[in-house]
Amino acid sequence: MNSTRRNLLKGLCISGAAVPLSGYASSTCGTVGMFRGNATHTYYGSGKVSDTPKIIWKYEMGGFTSRTSGKMWTGTGWTGTAVIHKSSCYIGSLDRRLYCFDRMTGKKQWVFTAREMFKSSAAYFAGRIFIGNVDNHIYCINAGDGSLLWSYDTGKDCDSSPTIADNCMFIGGESGWMHCFRPDTGRLVWRTFLGGLGGKAGSNGVEGSPAVWEGRVYVANYLGELFCLRQSDGGILWKASTGDDTDTSPVVSGGMVFVAAEEKSPYVFAFDARTGKKIWHFGGPGAVGFWSTPAVVADRLYIGDFGNSFYCLDAKKGSLIWKKQLSRGVWSSPAVVDGKVLFGSYDSHLYVLDAQTGSILSAKRLDGRIISSPVVEDGYIYVGTATGMFYCLR
Repeated sequence: MNSTRRNLLKGLCISGAAVPLSGYASSTCGTVGMFRGNATHTYYGSGKVSDTPKIIWKYEMGGFTSRTSGKMWTGTGWTGTAVIHKSSCYIGSLDRRLYCFDRMTGKKQWVFTAREMFKSSAAYFAGRIFIGNVDNHIYCINAGDGSLLWSYDTGKDCDSSPTIADNCMFIGGESGWMHCFRPDTGRLVWRTFLGGLGGKAGSNGVEGSPAVWEGRVYVANYLGELFCLRQSDGGILWKASTGDDTDTSPVVSGGMVFVAAEEKSPYVFAFDARTGKKIWHFGGPGAVGFWSTPAVVADRLYIGDFGNSFYCLDAKKGSLIWKKQLSRGVWSSPAVVDGKVLFGSYDSHLYVLDAQTGSILSAKRLDGRIISSPVVEDGYIYVGTATGMFYCLR
């Protein structure tokens, strides 16, 4: 084992517990380095979470008028979740800007401005920030000062969020291609065409964040195809069907891969992660589709539905454990920390639920619907709204 790898492993912890890594990745102390914190999308944060979190600081972002539609866009996108690295918080906005804040005070450190909207989540690795943009580009930015290091033109919107594992950066895009890059140089290692084109503008190809597990990469597309690719060269190992556009990110746990599909096939699915065989599927009464990526913790799966419901399922069997009815739908992907489930809703509330029983501990009203996902680190909660407000709560 080389010294770099050894030093990375020595520093890894979640509230004092060891974190299993897939090679060089972005999970270290004081860090939520990419969407869901690790390559299997199963790290949700750390610390003691208040039953009734209060606002510590907030920042009002700007707006951007699309050159094509003429529509004004504000806030953090549905796929846009903050990244935390030590004292810094990084978040992309629909106002075309990638922000770096001091995570404790909210003081703005720097801003990088692209040509179009940042909808995806960023990833931090080795002093760099990686993120996709609606201007078709993947950007690599110096995390210290916001300067551009390299970029790559995917040909179409890049809403997919990067995942970093084994010293590689994996990211999809609405072009239908799945990419693997070396994060230091930007060298393209491989790319595989997964299709999924033919949808309306803004709904093509791959929009979720790929998951990586035991030499395999999992990613889904607009056509409802869940792919398992060979990590080394992008070769397709198997393909399974979810029945409709699957923008949720795959989650790998217990030898299974979990995804959920939209309105034509409003189900949560569990597949065997090695073979692609379907193990179970679940559709709640009145379910109208899933945009929320499931969270899997200790044989329980948590997910919100756009049909105003939030579910807790048995992850092994797909059976319902509890259900919470809400006033509006959920696109936000839940975080499960300190025995609590946190997520936002179209009703503008940040919910804190008891993970065991589903009882609502609090519902904090923020300014505007919450479609992006909360990030928790050391008990501090970071989340944005669709009106352009970004919050730190505790």
